[in-house]
Amino acid sequence: MRVSLVLPLVLLAACGPATAADSDWRLRGGVAALAQPKYVGADKQRLLAAPLIEARWRKQVFLGSLRGLGYEAELGEGASVSAALAVDTHQRRRKDGLRVQALDEIKLAPALRLGAELALGPVFVNAVSSTRLGKDSKPGGRGSSVELEAGYGLLPAPGLALAFGVSAKLMDAKLGQALLGINSAQAAASGLRPHQVGAGLHSLGVFGQASYQLGADWQLFAKLGVASLRGDAAGSPLVQRKNQPTLAVAASRSF
Repeated sequence: MRVSLVLPLVLLAACGPATAADSDWRLRGGVAALAQPKYVGADKQRLLAAPLIEARWRKQVFLGSLRGLGYEAELGEGASVSAALAVDTHQRRRKDGLRVQALDEIKLAPALRLGAELALGPVFVNAVSSTRLGKDSKPGGRGSSVELEAGYGLLPAPGLALAFGVSAKLMDAKLGQALLGINSAQAAASGLRPHQVGAGLHSLGVFGQASYQLGADWQLFAKLGVASLRGDAAGSPLVQRKNQPTLAVAASRSF
C-alpha cells in the first residue's frame, strides 16, 4: 500500500463541514482509501490511503488534506463556488508498468482549483477545474483539466444518502499530451508509435455513491465509478484498458 496525503475529489463528500454550536471553527477527521489505475490507461490498480483532515472557519475558509487551502461562498440555496490552492493528483511513474518505463515521470503538482456546485432538489451538477502551477520545464508541470458530474440523489432511509450520475473529463493539449502522448524522442526510447493528444474530451463515465450518518458525529462514505477513455486519449499506445474503474471508501468524524 502506498500512503499519500492527497486523494482525488471523489472523497469530498466524506469530509463535509462538521457542526459546532459555539465556535467559528468546525473540524472533521478520518481515514480514506482509494483504488484507481496506476496511470491513465493502465490495466492494473494502485491502492492509496490517506488521512481525512479538514478545518473550517465560519464555513467559508477551509484547510484540509483533500481540498487544500481555499474559500467557499454560497450564492443562494443549493449553489456555491470555491477557489483553492491544492495538489493536482495526475501522476505517472516509471515503475508503474513496462509501457511507461522509458517515458518521463509525471509528478504531483500544486494547482489552482476552482469549483462550482448546484443542487435543484434531488438533481445536482458539480464542476471542478484544476490548473497545474508546476515548472513549465518539467513534464506535466503545467496544464489544465475540468471534471463535470451530474446526478440524482435519494434519501431512502434516515441517515442514508444515495446518488447516481454521469461524469465527463476534459483536458487541454498540454496535460493530455504529457499523460498519454508519445513524442518522437519517447517513441525512439520506448518502441511505441508516436501519438499526439489534443485538447478536448478525455473520458465519459458513470458513478454511484452512498453516505451513512452513524450517530451524531460519524459518517461513512463509498463511491464506485467507471470512466471510459475517449478520442485521442483512447487511441494512445499507452492505453491497456479504456474502461478505468475507481473505488473510494472513507470514514470520518466531526469534532
